[in-house]
Amino acid sequence: MVVLTKKQQKIFEWLDNKLQLPVFADAYKGAVFSLKKQSPGYLNFVSHTGRDILNLLAKTVAGITGGRTQYEQLVDKLQEKWLVEWRGKGLTSPKHLGEGHVIPYQVCEMIYNLIEKHKEGRQRSREADDYFFKIFLGYSDKDKIPNLKKWKEAKVFFLKRAHLREKSFTSDDPSELAENFKVLEEFLYIAATREYSRIRSLDAILEEANK
Repeated sequence: MVVLTKKQQKIFEWLDNKLQLPVFADAYKGAVFSLKKQSPGYLNFVSHTGRDILNLLAKTVAGITGGRTQYEQLVDKLQEKWLVEWRGKGLTSPKHLGEGHVIPYQVCEMIYNLIEKHKEGRQRSREADDYFFKIFLGYSDKDKIPNLKKWKEAKVFFLKRAHLREKSFTSDDPSELAENFKVLEEFLYIAATREYSRIRSLDAILEEANK
């Protein structure tokens, strides 16, 4: 029977009781169990959960809503206006830099909009890190975060393995998943412990004042 460790139980209770986010708590618990059992599809599920916790937890607590970049819709609209003959001449060789095609203003605006939305998506990802460190760890300067490199590496790892794929996972992926999930748990545990420490400190002050 799979059970949570004391550290994992504290993280679960923090997510479920303190933050009042049972969906996040259950997903975290499910990821822990899947990782220990290595049940079918666990690499995708654990990675997807890890990615969403890193990207969404702090923003959800802060009540910040932000949509994802709708690439499919943006590209569909661009595809409707794009002409096949616009590629090729002037694009296939540096020898013909003076040649090319006049692309309508409307299509240029669509391309510009696609790039801007992509940049906004990247910015939202960076902001998610900032919110987590500031809200849960009390760091306003992200560059001063211990183990920031491991945080970034875990985020990239989860992102690349969050969705189904055609190719099989490598033989190193299971062990790397476990290591990166440990990194996530360390940050969550620090956040949970810091929160409970603040509560205990406040209770001690109130108890002393009431004597």
